[in-house]
Amino acid sequence: MLSGFTPLAAGLPRVAVAAACTSLLNTGLLSRGLARGALRQRRKGLTSSAAAPAAASAPEEAAGEAYAAATKQVSLTINGRQVQVPEGSSILTAATALGIHVQTDTPKVKESIRGVLSLLKANHPADCMTCDVNGRCEFQDLTNRYNVDSYMSKKGLPKLRQFSHEWDDEQRAHAEEWHDSSSASITVDFEKCLKCGRCVTACDVVQDMNVLGMQGRGRERHPGVITSALAPSKCISCGQCAVVCPVGAITERSEWREVAEELDAQRKVMVCITAPAVRVAIGEELGLGPGAVTTGQMVEAQRRLGFNYAFDVNFSADLTIMEEGTELLSRLRRAWGLDQGADSGHSGHDSHAPGPLPMFTSCCPGWITTVEKSYPELIPHLSTCKSPAQMMGAVVKRHFASLINKKPEDICLVSVMPCTAKKYEAERGEMRREGEGPDIDYVITTREFGHLLRERHVPLASLPESGFDNPLVGGESTGAGVIFGNTSGVMEAALRTAYELATGQELPRLKVEAIRGLTGIKEATLRLPDSAPNGFAGRELRVAVASGIGHARHLLQRMHEGTAPRYDFVEVMACPGGCIGGGGQPKSDDPLVLLKRMGAVYSIDERSAIRKSHENPSIQKLYKEFLGEPNGPLAHELLHTSYTDRSHTSMPAYFTWERADEPQHPRLQQQEQGEK
Repeated sequence: MLSGFTPLAAGLPRVAVAAACTSLLNTGLLSRGLARGALRQRRKGLTSSAAAPAAASAPEEAAGEAYAAATKQVSLTINGRQVQVPEGSSILTAATALGIHVQTDTPKVKESIRGVLSLLKANHPADCMTCDVNGRCEFQDLTNRYNVDSYMSKKGLPKLRQFSHEWDDEQRAHAEEWHDSSSASITVDFEKCLKCGRCVTACDVVQDMNVLGMQGRGRERHPGVITSALAPSKCISCGQCAVVCPVGAITERSEWREVAEELDAQRKVMVCITAPAVRVAIGEELGLGPGAVTTGQMVEAQRRLGFNYAFDVNFSADLTIMEEGTELLSRLRRAWGLDQGADSGHSGHDSHAPGPLPMFTSCCPGWITTVEKSYPELIPHLSTCKSPAQMMGAVVKRHFASLINKKPEDICLVSVMPCTAKKYEAERGEMRREGEGPDIDYVITTREFGHLLRERHVPLASLPESGFDNPLVGGESTGAGVIFGNTSGVMEAALRTAYELATGQELPRLKVEAIRGLTGIKEATLRLPDSAPNGFAGRELRVAVASGIGHARHLLQRMHEGTAPRYDFVEVMACPGGCIGGGGQPKSDDPLVLLKRMGAVYSIDERSAIRKSHENPSIQKLYKEFLGEPNGPLAHELLHTSYTDRSHTSMPAYFTWERADEPQHPRLQQQEQGEK
């Protein structure tokens, strides 16, 4: 009998799939309903203000290990015996700690494994050489490890499917249903599916979206898209299904080949921009340990691939904070009745009136899609700021292009992101200007970047370090910019700047411990000092952070029900752990991988010379020489965006908690009316 599973499964949402849900669901030790119930129970009552363990001041790799080692311990009982293990560990890890050993390498077990793998391979397409996950495929690794080809020959087992579509007429008739390339971010090829159900668990249990589900009966039961296709469904392109898929059945829409062609042609100025979370994960894709920071080698690798310029998205993360922090202060002034005269902060651009509270962050395209498809009543509450990547694209195409005497269309900008949803974001109509094309031409994930490096034989780990380019943009960046990669990073960076701009004083502690860590829903209250000017004295700012869209949905439900506090500022990241756990990050079976990446990110922040966005001299120079002022006319034209209600044009999926068709947040509407 297993007890105490709830805290174990609810600890790390991403690892709940890889370590707990995958191992237990697939072995039959736990039903999907119990796993779902465990996560829901935690989400409903979960609002943590506990501090996350601090990272050590060793090199980044050691800091990541230390951060993981210092994580919270949980207790559980196996067969009546109690044991403590790190939060997020698997049941197998806990059993081993109790001295319960399971023999998995006996001849009988190995024979059984080879038999199962042989049956799976007999029904699997033989197109490994052209598959995007070739060489990084869990199933391929297992068949090689257990020498399945030799076993099948020895046993005389037939290879039922040498090539795609070589099976019976009934299945051939449904072949088109098994392929879906309608999404701008995700590609589905269920011919390759092993029917493990991990994608359904990620979509259903972890993300609470239920876009994917099990279809068919008996031997024909397999995962599938519940609606007709991904594009018209409620899918938010988070990619959590792709990151847990053991084969190439679900992958990001590949763009690395197009990037390789552009690099070979060199017809345009090739510019590469890289997100904060990539530097703590690209090493994993190339054989290094989780949390290894390879920033310098990564930049050198980009130059060896043929990029003319390499810019850091940390820079535009600082730019985002300047815009978002200013927008938050404007909304607070309006809500608190301080928006009068010179104190309004909006003289000269009244056309951009402040929106209502609470203000939700807008850096995550998966979260934006969630609002547009499922919660359109929240659109006025979204910050109008573009994501850091799109801000960088706009500045490079409009400003940097003029500095090097080029037209925007003469620049090919490639964005390296931990996120699959960024592919859709880059194709939005709001992210392009007439006659100039898109701000970002190609988006490749961390996994695709690793594929490109392997294909071009660039040995990242052995390369010398190189710095980002600094011809005005992409130069100095701050610790506030790099923590965007972690859940709560946007919130913490914004508070560092907004507090100082509002009060004229530094935030007492740059580390906001209450909102750090991997807990799904966190909150904090920040009291402004009594000496603060302009009506801010003594006021309280309530903030909340949701990590993973499943937790975000439950936070919204509590806000709708009135059981949550009245927040002023809410950060939502669609992926568990934030960008470090993005759908385009390297696949890992390490149950502490997110903690290690998180610790590495925080160690970079702590070692940064500048840790507040508004103190970045390159940002100050950009406003002085080009943008004018935060939230000014030109800043709004280039750095802000708008959103569209797509709830009526996307197909509703089955949801695990009931919600009426009426607006879901009347309390927010009441709050907005009260502010007026």
